[in-house]
Amino acid sequence: MLRRQLIAGGVATFCCGAHTASAGSTTLGCSISEGDLDRAMLSSRGSANFDIDTDRYTNGSGDRDFDRALAHTLAQLSDMFNVLPGFAYFDDSDSLNAAASTSQRLGRRDGSVVFGKKLLTFLMKYPSTPEAGVAAVCAHEFGHIAQYKLGLDRKLMMSNGRVKRLELHADFMSGYFAGRRKLEISGFPAAVFAATQDRFGDTAFNDPDHHGTSQERGAAVVAGFDCAFRDRKDFATAIGIGVQYALHT
Repeated sequence: MLRRQLIAGGVATFCCGAHTASAGSTTLGCSISEGDLDRAMLSSRGSANFDIDTDRYTNGSGDRDFDRALAHTLAQLSDMFNVLPGFAYFDDSDSLNAAASTSQRLGRRDGSVVFGKKLLTFLMKYPSTPEAGVAAVCAHEFGHIAQYKLGLDRKLMMSNGRVKRLELHADFMSGYFAGRRKLEISGFPAAVFAATQDRFGDTAFNDPDHHGTSQERGAAVVAGFDCAFRDRKDFATAIGIGVQYALHT
């Protein structure tokens, strides 16, 4: 299958209202376990197909222009990060959420990315270029997929089970994507990527699920952006630089 076509086989809008990090869950950070993914997918209605060559798609968000733009973004991420995960919307009514998984439950060899409908609605309320906020989150989750594919999750996971380094590395790669896009399109709203991750920072320092403070998350995005835009590093080099950045933050 061509990378210009990202197909989320067997994907549906999740209708069960499951919380991806519920009590008793094995999910931490933005990673969703196979069991949690299965519980989320209690209902299935066809497949989502985002094809940037024909602009055809099914079971999208309901906004044709947005889904066409998302199709381009997902294909660009797939090409740049050399990954091909499944992609689906799900019901995150319990809490805003997006997640990545090694599970092939969605029919793709490199795992799965799920994006909450509530989170989508929240991000689309941004006063300007809300689509860039959605792209920032997608790039972060694709960063996790690249971690899994390259075995970096084992290196980045802290010995005490904390996920902060995993999350900051994914933020770095989100910034890298923004920097590469800025090189291609001078008007690309890259600053929205840092602002998006900044607003999802937290101060739950004793929680294993702590992703990093707002300042740390925004700074990781900026570091990734500089790696692409200023230093012009290729992806293989950048992902290693991102690992060192996360390990020493």
